[in-house]
Amino acid sequence: MAKGIMKHLEETFGKQDRLARQKISSALFSAKMVDSTSILDHMMRMNKYFQELEGYGSIFELDFKIEIIFATLPDYYTSFIVNYHMNRVTVNTIFELTNMLTEAKGALKKSKAVALVTEKSS
Repeated sequence: MAKGIMKHLEETFGKQDRLARQKISSALFSAKMVDSTSILDHMMRMNKYFQELEGYGSIFELDFKIEIIFATLPDYYTSFIVNYHMNRVTVNTIFELTNMLTEAKGALKKSKAVALVTEKSS
């Protein structure tokens, strides 16, 4: 009798785990950062998805996480991503990448402002 109950519980909760993993995976792979979201908020959301999936037993290498995050960023981060790959930058944590992206966002804003001033004055 106890074995039957355990089997039923494993089947029931195993199905719920698969459904939860599927929902989180779907949210992770369809995530896109929008302009109104700060990079810090976006990175916290992405890291939360990874942590939730890891809680269900999924294992992700840091490089894979970084590539997924890069795929979610707006086009204005393209130059950062290209430089990251060309210079073979290495980070040890998502937190380090978050700091780099925050700094890049500041630099992107400055260069965008300079470009706007240049375009307007010419």
